[in-house]
Amino acid sequence: MQHQASAYPAVSADVLVSWKCNLNYTIVVWVHQGTARVHFEDEVISLRPGQALWIPQRTAHMVEHAADSLALAILIPARHSGPATGRLLRIEVPSGQTGWMFYLMLLTLSPLHRGQMPTARVAEHLAHFVVKEHRSPASPLPPARHPALERARRLLRHEPATVRTLGDVSARLAVSERTLRRQISAEYAMGFDDFRQRCLAVDTTPDQDRPWQPVPAMATRWMSFPQHRYALWAYQGRGSVSLSAPGADEQQIHTQRLEAGELLVIPDGYSVRLSIDSGALFFPLSMPLAGSGQRTHLRLPLRIPPELEPQLMRQAIAHITALRPPHFDRREVFTLLERGTHYPGLRWPEDPSLAGIARRLLLDTAGAANIAELAAEHGLSPRSLQRQWREATGQSLAAWWMAYRMQRAEGMLAAGFSISSVARWVGYGHVPNFSRAFLAARGRRPGSVHHSTVSGQRNIY
Repeated sequence: MQHQASAYPAVSADVLVSWKCNLNYTIVVWVHQGTARVHFEDEVISLRPGQALWIPQRTAHMVEHAADSLALAILIPARHSGPATGRLLRIEVPSGQTGWMFYLMLLTLSPLHRGQMPTARVAEHLAHFVVKEHRSPASPLPPARHPALERARRLLRHEPATVRTLGDVSARLAVSERTLRRQISAEYAMGFDDFRQRCLAVDTTPDQDRPWQPVPAMATRWMSFPQHRYALWAYQGRGSVSLSAPGADEQQIHTQRLEAGELLVIPDGYSVRLSIDSGALFFPLSMPLAGSGQRTHLRLPLRIPPELEPQLMRQAIAHITALRPPHFDRREVFTLLERGTHYPGLRWPEDPSLAGIARRLLLDTAGAANIAELAAEHGLSPRSLQRQWREATGQSLAAWWMAYRMQRAEGMLAAGFSISSVARWVGYGHVPNFSRAFLAARGRRPGSVHHSTVSGQRNIY
């Protein structure tokens, strides 16, 4: 961390979080990428990626970070103050364990995750990363003008265990103690003990190679948020989302699998239950419901275009964390999502017979199902099935089925599967035919998806 003196500084930054005094909470400010600065009444502390600051309750502070940075906050009630009270604590999070910081933020602030782990255990997990109490160090000594004193300064800094007294330094450098003492006083206006302490004031970070377990699997209770509209983004890993309409019984519950890179728009008024695999991170995005424009239809997940992911991540953090600018508008995230070509996703047929057919089609990614046979199984003629399907989904059955298969293909390409294997998986024996179909459905060629994928893109651990 870097420190500098300040007295209520005038700050000019892309994201500026107002001054606040956390009366009932301890706040942990952590930086995932870029930089952030935490302002106090008489000091500014700069944080680099992986660094965090434990800010005790009743501490006035302000946070700023650039638009291309990503910082988040974890709030812990004062009764679970963790390793210390009343002190600033420095935290260093090893790069292999950063997923826990996102997870702890979700557990303490996300309405869909809150209550899944006792707050005392959240504080206990954070305590694993605490390095030491933060103290504002003295500014480093400038280089000495006298050659012998400059050699003494370097010796004390690099070999503190072997040179503890003025006599030790004098013997090692073959310079009299009187000369060294006179030069220390003349150049730095201090005695040897203070000089030695200033030379030793370097920032050290202990070994961070602690064994750690992955973020655990999680299953939530049923939750309902009648005053907000929600979307759920699977940033990493996999899980299932169960949805229930108001007044629906158990047989009308719709369960949808969600994989990394997919987003599901939750219909207004629906109850939600999550079952998330180990290592997965799901971010909720919400906005207050307006009187018009309600979305009451179930949808299949849509795949987020890669170019929207950085913006969406910042929106997701701003929706959950306390580190948001005063002018933050929750409606912006849905404006952002609506720029995606496939928003809000394929409409799911709610009629029981059509829903049964839809489930069969989802399993048949190769496109081998016989539509006439499916219609007959449910007592429908092919023509009646096609008419009812269009009324229920707004698309022909063939277009709906093709759009779903191409979305699954895009997910496999983004995960690193070869183009030829994905083509076979969705029923194409020749890659050129698959490439043309994919371009028509998704607006880009398979190679652009495959080559733009960075290995481990969503693995923030």
